[in-house]
Amino acid sequence: MAHRVGFGKLERTVLSVARLPPDVRLAIIQFKNQLRGGANLVVFHNRENVLPATAHGQVYYEFQVGAARAPTAQFPTTAGCRRIVGLVDAGNNLLKIYFTDEHYQAGSWFQLQFP
Repeated sequence: MAHRVGFGKLERTVLSVARLPPDVRLAIIQFKNQLRGGANLVVFHNRENVLPATAHGQVYYEFQVGAARAPTAQFPTTAGCRRIVGLVDAGNNLLKIYFTDEHYQAGSWFQLQFP
């Protein structure tokens, strides 16, 4: 079941992980394993302020969901649009997880419920 949190441009729909497609659930597991290992983590800078600001010692890391797309003139990189972004504290604890089907559009982020 989904519900809304926050307000204004930072209002989010919170989705249950159980209702996500299998590839997204698998990506969450892979992302958590990558966090535990501490290697190959990609910082999500939140330059467009699409997610809430981080507190001192917190950082967002992103993880690509599914296969990359073929490069085009508009998007010369091969990265896909689907992303998981995790808010992590200084102890590398996962605090929140967000998901988007369209990484390049501001209003498309959903906060995920996770145990």
